[in-house]
This record gives sequence, C-alpha cells and structure tokens, in this order.
Amino acid sequence: MEVVLIQNVPKVGHAYDLVKVKAGFARNFLLPQSKAVLATPGMVKRAQKVQAERVKKLQEVIAQARELAEKLKDVTLTFTKKMRGDKLYGSITTKEIVEALKDSQKLEVGKDAIKMEPIKTAGDHKVTLHLAEGVDVKLNVKVEAEAEKA
Repeated sequence: MEVVLIQNVPKVGHAYDLVKVKAGFARNFLLPQSKAVLATPGMVKRAQKVQAERVKKLQEVIAQARELAEKLKDVTLTFTKKMRGDKLYGSITTKEIVEALKDSQKLEVGKDAIKMEPIKTAGDHKVTLHLAEGVDVKLNVKVEAEAEKA
C-alpha cells in the first residue's frame, strides 16, 4: 500500500515521502495515528513539490557548508591547560571545542556535530566537524602546557 507520510517516522521515511508499506502497518499504525495519508494523485503531487523544495534547500545548505569548510580547514584551536608531563589533568571535550569555535570564529555548532574522542595529551590533534550531509572538515587542535607560576 502506498502512503504519503505526514511526519517523520523512524525507519520508514521523512515527512512528505511517498512510501510503500504493508497494508496492516498502514491501517493499524500510520493512518490511525495521523502519521500518513493514502497516496491520492493530489497528495502525491503535493509531496513531490515539497520534496523538490527540500532538495533545493539541502543544496543551499551544502553549498554554505562547503564555503565554511574552506574557511575552517586552516583554523587551529589552541588550548592551554595544566599538565603533568604530557598528560592533561582533565581532558578537552566537545563542549570546549564548541566554546572555542564560538569565541574565535563566531560559529555556533552543536556538540553532536563534533566527532572526537576526549583529548588527554599535549600536542597537535585532528577533530572532525560535521557541517552538513557529506561535508566534514578536519579542525586542528593544539594543546599546550600552562606556564608554571614562579
């Protein structure tokens, strides 16, 4: 049975996707909970229009993300922390990377956009920043020892 989803349904599709599902799933779950409607010619036409708009917006977002990735690929975030030898007393986490990007680049990103393990040693590290679908940039993170107080 073909239906047009009205809202996002995990493992089925996004809003305004035309999907083929089993009749029982549509009758017993999707239709009663107003998550989908039957695929009438008018609804299919509307879904195609919404899909075209979504693709256009996605292309714009990806283009902006690529521009931003070009600017960010040469950026180095420097952190000065207390250390014992070359080990940090704590670690540098995604939260600190987000704050550093906000302060230095005026860029607001979510913690989930940063793919990294907590940094626990001094030196240069690479952190992946996911800007959009298919657009990732590697950020340079430099960790230095805090100067000893005399």
